Amino acid sequence: MSAIIIKSMIFIFGSLIGSFLNVCIYRMPRSGKVEKADFLRVTGDPEHTDKLWQDLIETGYIDGDGFVERKFKKLRKGKKIEEFALAGKYMKSKKQIFDIMDKSCVLSVNEPKRSFCPYCRKQVLWYDNVPMLSYLMLLGRCRFCKKQISFRYFFVEFLTAALMVILYGAFGLSAYFFVYSILICVLVVATFIDFDFQIIPDEITLGGLGIGIILSVIFPQLHHTSLRMHALVYSLLGMLVGGGSIYLIGKFGEILFKKESMGGGDVKFLAMIGAVLGWQLTLLIFFLAPFFGAVVGITARITKGSEVIPYGPYLSLATFLVILWGNNILKYLFYV
Repeated sequence: MSAIIIKSMIFIFGSLIGSFLNVCIYRMPRSGKVEKADFLRVTGDPEHTDKLWQDLIETGYIDGDGFVERKFKKLRKGKKIEEFALAGKYMKSKKQIFDIMDKSCVLSVNEPKRSFCPYCRKQVLWYDNVPMLSYLMLLGRCRFCKKQISFRYFFVEFLTAALMVILYGAFGLSAYFFVYSILICVLVVATFIDFDFQIIPDEITLGGLGIGIILSVIFPQLHHTSLRMHALVYSLLGMLVGGGSIYLIGKFGEILFKKESMGGGDVKFLAMIGAVLGWQLTLLIFFLAPFFGAVVGITARITKGSEVIPYGPYLSLATFLVILWGNNILKYLFYV
């Protein structure tokens, strides 16, 4: 089979995977949606309902569209109703409000089964769910409500497909291609969630960490050994170096700037990457990522006055470059 046919098949397959990644990007940081009408029976007054809605937004429990935010999700996991802080006038109804939001947290990667418009919530027809092509045919709009759908959906599908073709060009149909394709998918999801929410969900980092260790044992050649026990040790060492390096630099920044400078999600994220790539390549990522982040951070500070930037995307970019050229860089650095 010619290389062009194989690359075309990988591109199509990658676009299908990208379509699923779009689902993950949208749903993972949001697990449900509440409506003002849900609270009307509690307040009994539309004006009080509007004020409650605004209070929920200001306290970070929902976003402007009513999607439950991660702050509330952490509370509901432990049923920590006592930590559910609302304006004083709503404290008597706190349990009812908590229960409404708790029951709304049903959105997941698996539920609902079919894709839907983020605006009108109608299910996407199967023939409108063809990666990239459907977006172009519909001019980027929902068939039903005609609202503009973010270009990101098209871009993620194209990006995933393109990255998988690049990986095939570098590694062929090998264990490296298989494992690195999985890692790249994880990086794509983490990157776009971090851009929007400045978080990297534990489902990605901790789940990916476990998968990374397992894949290292199954494919010990990832760590340049034929012995699975050695691969396990190298994977665990990569995890410790990745997570430890980010943790230490975060603590240093906290002492220096008197505030949190690195999120826990970033620590777990690089630990996950380290479990797959090993400690040497992970250290290279650790030193490369700040260069990408610094350029964006300085620009954001000058243009917008922003002091906070998501670090996950720059770890992801550095990881992809290291996957392609990391071993050559290490050889150049240590054997010149």
